[in-house]
Amino acid sequence: MTDRALVLGLPLLHEAGREALRAHYRLVEHDDPAEVAQRIAGADALYAYPPLKVTAPMIANARRLKVIAAAGSGVDHIDLAAARADGIVVTHAVGAGALSVAEHAIGHMLCLAKRLVHLDRAVRDGGRFGPRLDNPYEEISGRTLAIVGFGAIGRELARIASLGFGMDVIAVTRDGQPATDGNVLRTVPLGDALAAADIVSVHVPLAPSTRGLIGRAELACMKPTAWLVDTSRGGVVDAAALHEALVQGRLAGAALDVFDPEPPPVDHPLLALPNVIVSPHCAGITRGAYRRLSLAAATDIDHALRGLRPPGLVAPESWAGSRAAALPPRPAWAIQTGELQ
Repeated sequence: MTDRALVLGLPLLHEAGREALRAHYRLVEHDDPAEVAQRIAGADALYAYPPLKVTAPMIANARRLKVIAAAGSGVDHIDLAAARADGIVVTHAVGAGALSVAEHAIGHMLCLAKRLVHLDRAVRDGGRFGPRLDNPYEEISGRTLAIVGFGAIGRELARIASLGFGMDVIAVTRDGQPATDGNVLRTVPLGDALAAADIVSVHVPLAPSTRGLIGRAELACMKPTAWLVDTSRGGVVDAAALHEALVQGRLAGAALDVFDPEPPPVDHPLLALPNVIVSPHCAGITRGAYRRLSLAAATDIDHALRGLRPPGLVAPESWAGSRAAALPPRPAWAIQTGELQ
């Protein structure tokens, strides 16, 4: 291992991470995932985000690979079992994009409440201008918000919703343990949260245990005046069940940043509904988030290639016995300053 080890992947999200890695490693970026797959045999580190899928056959061909760094918090595009079996650690940037996703979720709530997309189109189409007494517009302040999944994004959303809009925040945690957060009113089971909420915002990773987490039965628990916001992953919410609830008037509206598959077909039933707001899986895409995500991945890669435990390990127990842990430890390069630490 030398300081010129090969770091391979799709283009880094921000120049800051690119400059940090180039200072110490050979950085090779490809826009085409197929090109990345072809070069992986010579890579010491891999920077990966969708549409690149890191499969078991790719991993089996990566005999030099020590670390796979995901660009964000989600790792459903990486075969974690195959990576661990081959001694390759996987890292992710938990929290780096939390603020951006939380703000996006708030934006979706405001779009639903104020009908902003509808109003924009109406003005552009020459529709009636000015206030109307029969307007259907709402406020989100003071509403009850249920946050399903209380990780970094959930906590950031709770802060904004509680302090910024005076919302009553209830949380659904992974293990059912109370959320130790001063912005949360209480922690309740999923069914109780759905029944109590005016707005439900989903923030869980996609895993076998969360696929279809919000399905027909769960949607039936919600108020007919409630809105559902999903910025997590396509597949967490049952799209067919959601369409049925919206068409039948059992749910007032939905805002979706994610689909399964992505992009959705142009004739996707949800895209035809006027009470559905959509965006192209971009909740975490801001300049600030890109910089933080890029630097977090660069830090994890640098640590792993120097035989040091990366701060963003997906499974901390995977470090012992990994290829990276077997390297002679050397001082890590402080990404922010370029100095040794």
